[in-house]
Amino acid sequence: MSSVQTPILLFGESYHHPNIFYRTGFLAPDPVVVVDRGGDDTVLWTSRLEEGRARKEARVGRVRCTEELDWAEKMSRAGAEQDAWAVLVESICRAEELGGVVVEGDFPVIIADHLRGHDLEVRARGDLYRRERRIKTAQEVEWIAATERAGMDGLQRAIDIITAAEIRDGLLWHEGRPLSGEDLVLAVEARLLELGCATSDSICCGGPDSADPHRRTSDVVRVGLPIVLDIFPFDKTTRYWGDMTRTVVRGTPPPEVEAMWDAVLEAQQAGLDAVRPGANGRDVHYACCDVFARRGYGSLAKPYRHIESEARFIHGTGHGLGLEIHEYPRVGDVDVTLELGDVVTVEPGLYNPRLGGIRIEDLVVVTEDGCRNLTTLEKRFRLD
Repeated sequence: MSSVQTPILLFGESYHHPNIFYRTGFLAPDPVVVVDRGGDDTVLWTSRLEEGRARKEARVGRVRCTEELDWAEKMSRAGAEQDAWAVLVESICRAEELGGVVVEGDFPVIIADHLRGHDLEVRARGDLYRRERRIKTAQEVEWIAATERAGMDGLQRAIDIITAAEIRDGLLWHEGRPLSGEDLVLAVEARLLELGCATSDSICCGGPDSADPHRRTSDVVRVGLPIVLDIFPFDKTTRYWGDMTRTVVRGTPPPEVEAMWDAVLEAQQAGLDAVRPGANGRDVHYACCDVFARRGYGSLAKPYRHIESEARFIHGTGHGLGLEIHEYPRVGDVDVTLELGDVVTVEPGLYNPRLGGIRIEDLVVVTEDGCRNLTTLEKRFRLD
């Protein structure tokens, strides 16, 4: 990162504030303060509890301890914890000789108001580090690829259970009882933990329930209807995410479901073929919509909205990914140019409230000649 005119001030714990982790490489469960003047001129302020570890692990120019500013005394005198943090952040700004700062959009209002009330200029920006985080380095791509491999391993665990399940009375049975989406989620996430990954959630949902794209699970898994398996883990060490979806079925699906699968498979390939540096994300999205339109399916995008069909494409085609599961750029009905080094998903789907949903998702890196697909798991619908 080049040097900046107005220093950036970051505040928060770094498990859920990815910009802090991005600039420091330091994971802390309690709030830290970062003063970023650009380049190597980055200062990480931590408590005494974290100071020693920060000096060993943080990738910053300097580490300083809040005890330099009598933090414990400030905390004891404050009426509320947020007031104490506000006083501390103000003290850090004085110690760093800051007259004004740029902060993130979710910077605490209480602290911002306190700083402004003490003659410090505070300006919020919603795109801090967007450029730096968007274009992935070779190391970041490898971290993402490693997480994606773990996710595919976990997803395969779910597919293996579905494949081995007994068919009884129109349902899949596993270990003497009807198989549920929750059973599949537990199997996937247990495997992810074995591989050093975790997730905020997983989607293992079958039948009509899967027509809601983010429905987490279904109570039962029905024969002949689609089962959507959408797995999005993050590595507990690198903190980089992966994302993938496969849809499978046991038994013989209705012709309508077979037709949906064929359409989604073709649409996804069209989207993948459209990914390249300089391509507009809207064109990638429309490449998928065009396939659906030719096959008689409507989409949410305005040029395709008039097409009447029971199964429809009701979301964007993809999104960026990195230290967050959803990052810039979005790949949908928006004007954005893909660039070399972008990491994005391509995940079209069709959703029929009567029969369920079908979605196929791959994670790709934009390369000079198109894209590199990080999701190598087989796209196989029928498991019988």
